[in-house]
Amino acid sequence: MINAFLQFKIRNKSSHHLNLGDIQEAKKVLFATFTRYGDTIIDLVVIQEFIEQYPSKEYLVLCPKQMKPYCSELIPKVKCIGINKRNYLDMIKLNSYLKKWSPDIAFNPWSFGLESSFFLTYSKKYQFYKSFKRPEIINHYAVVRRYLKLPEKIWKIEDLTLNLDCKRVLICPESTDNERSISVEQLEKIIKNAMINFENPIITIASLSSHYLRSNCNGFIFKKTDKSSRNFIKLVKDSDLVICADSAPLHIANALKRNIVAVFNSTTPKIVLNSGSRLSLYKS
Repeated sequence: MINAFLQFKIRNKSSHHLNLGDIQEAKKVLFATFTRYGDTIIDLVVIQEFIEQYPSKEYLVLCPKQMKPYCSELIPKVKCIGINKRNYLDMIKLNSYLKKWSPDIAFNPWSFGLESSFFLTYSKKYQFYKSFKRPEIINHYAVVRRYLKLPEKIWKIEDLTLNLDCKRVLICPESTDNERSISVEQLEKIIKNAMINFENPIITIASLSSHYLRSNCNGFIFKKTDKSSRNFIKLVKDSDLVICADSAPLHIANALKRNIVAVFNSTTPKIVLNSGSRLSLYKS
């Protein structure tokens, strides 16, 4: 029912072509980030770059409730509202707030859903991400920079030299795309190597399901809650080394500047990783 309402509300709304002048003149900027887990983290990293480029503006980020802790961690000085579109009280309150706040421009990077487009229409000018012409092959961070009219970056990464004193190792083997996930064979080898290379490490496996959990490791199951997100942030920050598939935890660990080993099975680092990332690429 809520989707039908959102579809009705945006049926006659047209996307603007925001230019650099619109951005420079705006005083209030709205970002609506309702997309996949990893893409939301990419959005937040680039939004931080946008804020650094234009520090004197007033900002608001809208996101699902479970993503609010990540917004608060990565851009702590910006107001963030976490909502559930199916909670009518949430929607009524937000409707009132956005009408009063009245943003000048609005963006919804990597977001194709109805709710993100709907929230943009409270702004005087907005550009739907779905209307933005994206190159077929481009780095995931670079496409958001292009959408937000930020300077391009030459892609490069810095090789990480692993510290042999890693006491806490976090492994995030699972992606929502099975081809990107770490295989069972790879996981067993990674655990075995960690046991050999580090002295009695505490290993934690964080995954969407219990399939990857092992009796000789601690376990963390992701849930779509604010509390789960806060607990995972703490888990990442407390870890000396994070070993990830191409998935959201990779982007989170990278944004939090942790020591990372990235496992790429079906994708290319140059497309996925942010320029300037410091990590080690897994070699089987």
